[in-house]
Amino acid sequence: MKIGFIGLGNVGAKLAGSLQRNGFELVVRDLDRSAAEPLLAGGAAWADSPAELARSAELIITCLPSPAVVSDVMEAEDGVIAGLAPGKTWLEMSTTDESEVRRLAALVEATGAVPLDGPVSGGCHRAATGNIAIFVGGDRAAFEAAEFLMDYLKSRAPFWKKEFTADGAEWVASKDSDEAALGRW
Repeated sequence: MKIGFIGLGNVGAKLAGSLQRNGFELVVRDLDRSAAEPLLAGGAAWADSPAELARSAELIITCLPSPAVVSDVMEAEDGVIAGLAPGKTWLEMSTTDESEVRRLAALVEATGAVPLDGPVSGGCHRAATGNIAIFVGGDRAAFEAAEFLMDYLKSRAPFWKKEFTADGAEWVASKDSDEAALGRW
């Protein structure tokens, strides 16, 4: 599986590095190309735009610093959405908010691709050691297809099933999650 990784800052660089150390084929993108140099030296490919990255990878991970940056990277003329198609998965690991993830997820689904929301907890020091927690929500089949690579990124990655109710979307822990006590978030 070829993985595209956008956002090589404090957390993203460490997560991408962990994937690379464990043999995953990477294509990377960051506004600051120098942030990608260690990964490029290790064999990662560089994408000239988010759309190019999305076209060349099966799984696209974004790990960006704010909702505004996520929106720009996803929706620009040469953004990720322009390169998505059926069979691709977008895993959002950025510092963002629920309403923005939902809005962008609808745009991703309109391309035939599948969105997953994967907020992280633990910070850059835990990301560097592969001891970060990732809380994944979205389509169960998409999660299961990507779950194996999360073993290289985290200490835990419970799956959260998206259920729609009259008052909006509710995220409920699956029965096999060790985080079932968290319930709605």
